[in-house]
Amino acid sequence: MLDDIKGLRRLQRELNKSFERMWKNKNNRNFLNGQRKNGLSLRSPLADLEETDKEIIIKFEIPGVDKKDIQLNATEDKVEVKVEKKQENKVEEKGFYRKERRYSGFYRVISLPAYIIPEKAKATYKDGILEFSAPKAEAKKKNKIEVE
Repeated sequence: MLDDIKGLRRLQRELNKSFERMWKNKNNRNFLNGQRKNGLSLRSPLADLEETDKEIIIKFEIPGVDKKDIQLNATEDKVEVKVEKKQENKVEEKGFYRKERRYSGFYRVISLPAYIIPEKAKATYKDGILEFSAPKAEAKKKNKIEVE
């Protein structure tokens, strides 16, 4: 029985050390499928990608943010979405003062299955869903070279 108790204590110490290492290492993924960078908690938003004959459509799930906080960038073959959400709560009562700040965000880059025309891309944000659409570009032409 004494050996069982020692084994449990050793297991508890190992688990504690593992959790300490996980929280100290800011580059590790956290439990929210995100990462921590410079103290900012970033999550990868869920996304649905649809390809039609004429366009690429991506729907990002980004709940609880304002449109003005969304940064959306597109190139011919990638779409990047970045959101930084800042929240500040202040409570002032007689003999009591509390001020809290919270920073979090979303970040994701998606490689596209086809080239798009980024200059003609459109985006809308409604009810926590960011919808991005862009027309597909014509396939880049290959230049066949004769080997001599």
